[in-house]
Amino acid sequence: MQHADFLLRCVSLATTRLGFCAPNPSVGCVVVKNNQIIAEGFHFGCGHVHAEVDALNKLHNDEARGATVYVSLEPCCHYGRTPPCTERIKIAGIKNVFFGFKDPNPIVAGKGRAALIEAGIACEFIELPEINHFYAAYAYWTHTKMPFVTAKLAMSSDHKIALENKKPARITGEACGLLTHQYRKESDALLTTIETVIHDDPKLNVRLDNVEIQKPLYILDTHCRLPLASNIFQTAQSLIVFHSKKADANTISALEKNKVRCVAIEENKFGLNLNDVLQKIGLDGVQQLWIEAGAKCFNAFLNQQLLHRAIMYISPTALGESALPGNVDFDALKKHAKNQQKSTVGNDTVYFFDLKQHQLNAY
Repeated sequence: MQHADFLLRCVSLATTRLGFCAPNPSVGCVVVKNNQIIAEGFHFGCGHVHAEVDALNKLHNDEARGATVYVSLEPCCHYGRTPPCTERIKIAGIKNVFFGFKDPNPIVAGKGRAALIEAGIACEFIELPEINHFYAAYAYWTHTKMPFVTAKLAMSSDHKIALENKKPARITGEACGLLTHQYRKESDALLTTIETVIHDDPKLNVRLDNVEIQKPLYILDTHCRLPLASNIFQTAQSLIVFHSKKADANTISALEKNKVRCVAIEENKFGLNLNDVLQKIGLDGVQQLWIEAGAKCFNAFLNQQLLHRAIMYISPTALGESALPGNVDFDALKKHAKNQQKSTVGNDTVYFFDLKQHQLNAY
């Protein structure tokens, strides 16, 4: 196996906890001896040991001495909730370290590598596009303290998103449904609108492999109309409503009594100031935000250039003339897209648009 193979295995391990580690990054690690992996580890979440320590703790006595550590992200060198990984690597007698992403966190950036080299441990950065893609959200949040935003929208072949009178319709097939749940799982939080909640009464949780996982859910709800009987009160990890400063104090109080965090947002000509919304979400430590709502919300984030990625599901089935049109601004999508791909998922076609270029960390 080559260096890239071991680093890609690290990313695979990190992916198992993607969406559960924020504000920490998700990290994977393998320990290699004689070109064979002898231990693997990953960061489970805040307060738990880091990936390097998780892997090294699985070895006994001097099993790790003289071995090579591969890790998806530069090893940390500071005391936080856990001790520095560089110290654990030194104690284990590791000979070489290879990592796949330079940590943009100024507390770590370049210092982890320098600490290992100073201790006589060879430490080398190997850049891979897969790892750059994996850490795009972490790098963006670290630099801006705002989330990396992905929005998804499903439409019929005739570009409709719901039946007449906004009645919900199952537009895409089971395969796209599973893809959506995977994206929800790998996101730190979800965002929707009050219109989606009222008309669809969705669960907006993760349902994969007969397991249900709750996620923090943000709701754009200008006038605090969230019905207390909505499914999301049972299926979301937490509920945060963004509302106008003009919203009725009694409705706000009623939501707060039901454990909803209510956050007042300034309004502009478009409605709630979405940039301010994202800033608030970023302060919660959310790095990956998944938006699942209607075309109006999708277009609002798109036209205000607040999306990083857009995903369009297109069904081969038409809903008919009386159905609700999506009115998606395809011209804006094409204008802002830096990269686009098309894939077949089940019987549906899925379009992926990368809408912003991001400067990766450098030191």
